[in-house]
Parts: sequence; structure tokens; C-alpha cells
Amino acid sequence: MRLLPAIDLIGGKIVRLTEGDFSTEEQYGDPYELLKAWQGKVPMIHLIDLEGAKAGEPRHLDVVRYAKSLGFLVQTGGGIRSEASLDAVMETGADRVLLGTKAFTDPDFLDKAIEKYGKRVAVALDAYDGKVAINGWQEATKLDDISVAQDLVKRGIETILYTDIGSDGKLNGPNVTRMKALRQIVNVTLIASGGVTTEEDVKELKMAKIDEAVVGKALLSGKVSIEELIEWEARYA
Repeated sequence: MRLLPAIDLIGGKIVRLTEGDFSTEEQYGDPYELLKAWQGKVPMIHLIDLEGAKAGEPRHLDVVRYAKSLGFLVQTGGGIRSEASLDAVMETGADRVLLGTKAFTDPDFLDKAIEKYGKRVAVALDAYDGKVAINGWQEATKLDDISVAQDLVKRGIETILYTDIGSDGKLNGPNVTRMKALRQIVNVTLIASGGVTTEEDVKELKMAKIDEAVVGKALLSGKVSIEELIEWEARYA
């Protein structure tokens, strides 16, 4: 099971939010310094442009380029709502690019993205109580997350990042029940995000046959070290 250290960005700084609420912002320093510290320790990272997600266009492509220059595989997203912004993110060399809002509001855009970039295109499916949220989690929809996931697979998406907004930033464990429900209906690379904090969390996700998990606040706050993350990944490979 692959574990992805997460860096969320606002104003050039690493931040974490609770349940996607921008008023809960906590800062954790400089992304360039942290990336340098992680270089050679983990193969892949998760870089999310929260400022871009709120603004509707990417704002931190320089950080993605820097991560690539250090040799990381990069999964990134945030604010990609036009063909031009998608092309700009792809040109950084990002290995996986997450589409969010636009994937649900403009199906034609998603289809064209898949046709152009294939498996490099993934979808960030963010939900609260089973309902999809868009626009940087600031707007709820009536879309059911399970039904949406099924439709994404039919359209050709091979990777889905699922964030349980109610668990995000709380350090109280992921929503394993929801991840199991998704696993039962989609046979694609499935990534868990939100609340992953302990080795037991990783073990439960592995038992649920989840392919990857994002670890954010637990790592940044010091509740888990990058070395522990590496050990867990090896243990539950």
C-alpha cells in the first residue's frame, strides 16, 4: 500500500485546514524546505493548491516544478477548471493531475482531458455525508458519491482520490466504512484521504483493499514521522 505525504498550499506556505474550512488554517512552514528534507526518502508526494482551488486557477505550479526537479513522483490538483490550466499543470511534469469541480460540472471537459492525457488524469472525489462537494469544498451538491464514482469509471478514469471531508484534519481516523463501500463498486486505483493518522488506520485501509492513502496533518503536526510512514508502507505493501 502506497502512502503519500501531503502538502497543502496557500500563499506559498504549507497549511492544513479542518474539514476544508479556510478559517481553520494552520501554517507549517516552507514547502521548498520540507520537500528538500523528504528528498530520497519517499517516492511520491501529494501536492494540493488550496489557494488555487478557491480561486479557480492554479497558483503554485512553481512548487510542483521544484518537487519534480528533486526526483519525486507528484500527484497534484487544485483550481484546474480550464484546458489552459490543465495543460499548464501537465507541463510541469506532474505524474497524476487531480480534477475536482470541473469533473462534475463539465463532463465534456473530463472526457477531453482523459482523451488527451490518459491515466495521468485522476479525479478528486470530495464528499461530506456521502454528497459531493465542489469549489474547494465550499459548495455542497446533491450528487451521491457512490453513483458519481461509478460514472467516473465508465468514463475511463483509472484513479479516484476519495476525501471524507468530515474526517479531514481531525486526526481521528479515516472513514473506512465509506472506503469499503467504494471498493465494492469500483475496480480502479482507490486513494483514501482524510484522517489517516496511525498504523492501525493504515492496516484497516489495507484490509479494505484500498490501494493508497494520503497522510497530511498527522505528518506535519509530528504525530507521525516520515520514517514511520516509510516503515508502514513497507509493512503493508
